Amino acid sequence: MKKILQIFLVVIFTMTLVMFLPTLMQAQSALSGKVIDEEGKPLEGAIISFDRVNVEHHVEVKSDETGRYFMGGLKPAFYKIELIVDGETKARYAEFRIQLGAENVLDFDLAEIRRLAYAQLSVEEREAIEKERLRIEAEEKKYTDMKSTFEEGQNLFKAQQYQQAAVIFQKASEIDPSRHSIFGILGESYQRLKKFDQALESYNKALALLANEPESDSVARYNLNIGIIRAQTGQLKPAIESMEKAARINPSATSLTFYNLGVVLTNGGLVEEAIKAFERAVELDSSNSKAYYQLGLSLVGMATFTSDGKTISAPGTIEAFETYLKLDPNGPNATQAKSMLSTLSGDVSTDFNAKEN
Repeated sequence: MKKILQIFLVVIFTMTLVMFLPTLMQAQSALSGKVIDEEGKPLEGAIISFDRVNVEHHVEVKSDETGRYFMGGLKPAFYKIELIVDGETKARYAEFRIQLGAENVLDFDLAEIRRLAYAQLSVEEREAIEKERLRIEAEEKKYTDMKSTFEEGQNLFKAQQYQQAAVIFQKASEIDPSRHSIFGILGESYQRLKKFDQALESYNKALALLANEPESDSVARYNLNIGIIRAQTGQLKPAIESMEKAARINPSATSLTFYNLGVVLTNGGLVEEAIKAFERAVELDSSNSKAYYQLGLSLVGMATFTSDGKTISAPGTIEAFETYLKLDPNGPNATQAKSMLSTLSGDVSTDFNAKEN
């Protein structure tokens, strides 16, 4: 009798479990839907987050390439649901009910979401949005006008029509006076025209706009050009100061900076100062062939003569030309360098017989 009772109880328990099993399986539900962007296209990668109300349970799902999403395993309850696009919450439901045994669907249409959000704004909020929209449109138009004007000026500059380019760059600076690059190239245009006062004014405006970026390459470039102008106008001390400032800011261009200074000083007839600049250039970059050649030319002018007319080269002259030929045997100045060596050394024999350009 006891055994029969045990079998009966097992059967009853099994039947009870079978009866409750469908209920347990139905205790979970799901939510699905589609995300559409403001142009009516499926939006991939949007995040739909779920937080069960009054319960610490957070899950997320992303929309696929068709804009669709699906989240299963949700218990019937109220959920806070958010749509997040590029880190920004676009829609929020404080209490969205997930029902048991129902087809739970929630679609997101960003255009409709924006329309509904706008409809709920106050008059003041709408006016503020409109004001911001007009501001953005004005900024975009200003940028477009500046860009087209600037490009027109660049084309004229490349064609070496510096006077016309300066007029166009001036116009661009009036459209948008906040861009240092406009004043920088305006300064270059004036510099090519030898209108040095206008060039310095433009460079200084560019530097003022870069006050918060004192170590930028643009600051170095503008100081280099200012130094060249100062040297061309005989202001050697300010010229060297500007050049050295450019060299300090941009060490990679230091040798080139002093090479340029040397050329300017040479053109101004300041040979001794030019020699110092070229010596500094090769000291900073021993591969600067152009600086060696210019150094040699400058030193030629420092040669002396004996009573019988024999030339005594300044120390370093021959070495400068020889180094130039070692570095650039096919360079544009190779023939001249060989000729200078021949003259200075009495038709000296050299190893530099490479084909010249």
